[in-house]
Amino acid sequence: MEKFIDRLNEDYIEKLHSKLPFRGLTDDEIRSFVVHANPSYIELHEGQNILMQSGVKETLALVLTGRINIYNAGYDGTRSLLRSLEDGDVGGVLFSMLDYKGAQIQFVAATDVEAIMFSPDSIRNQELGDVFVQHKLLVNLIENQKNVYNDIVRHLLCLSKRTVRDKVLRFLWFCAEGEKSHEFTVPFSREELADYLAVDRASLSRTLGELKKEGVIDFNRCRFKILSTRYFTY
Repeated sequence: MEKFIDRLNEDYIEKLHSKLPFRGLTDDEIRSFVVHANPSYIELHEGQNILMQSGVKETLALVLTGRINIYNAGYDGTRSLLRSLEDGDVGGVLFSMLDYKGAQIQFVAATDVEAIMFSPDSIRNQELGDVFVQHKLLVNLIENQKNVYNDIVRHLLCLSKRTVRDKVLRFLWFCAEGEKSHEFTVPFSREELADYLAVDRASLSRTLGELKKEGVIDFNRCRFKILSTRYFTY
């Protein structure tokens, strides 16, 4: 499943060109990065996962195609959805800065996924690559981190609510704000959303049903529409 990239072709270079961390880099600069970083190329089918217990804070992951969910997996089998990585998002940067001692981090493919993983040393260690290329990558990663921090804040604000109903309402309002529309698609399945909000799936389904019956929202699977904003005042 996992293999080191041993050759480059123009299709692969083009994929990296379209991702935020490589914005502004030339083809030759991307090739230079790959030579020095020696990233692992990962292919996962939907539902497959990678469990990482040691060295998590020394790993960066870039999703090329598809979507990966990052979970904190407990030894008792429970897990919490920390965030979801879409095409171009960089994961692992968060874990490079925050120390999750004893945590088991699980990358689960929500769809078929292509990704690369590499050590942050390839960017921050001047002896391991082209300084100018590393500088461009660091600038782009800082830009990416603004999105990461925004995701963290929104997640914590959802989790800080005491009831399932309030967690759901806060989450849906963030989705509406992000799309600038009262109609939007939630990026999670019901099970994923329950893990994200740290609630029981049955309680989540019951709460959604109650909100729909009250005329607050309407939904069809992952497609939602806010019908009334009277409960969305914070």
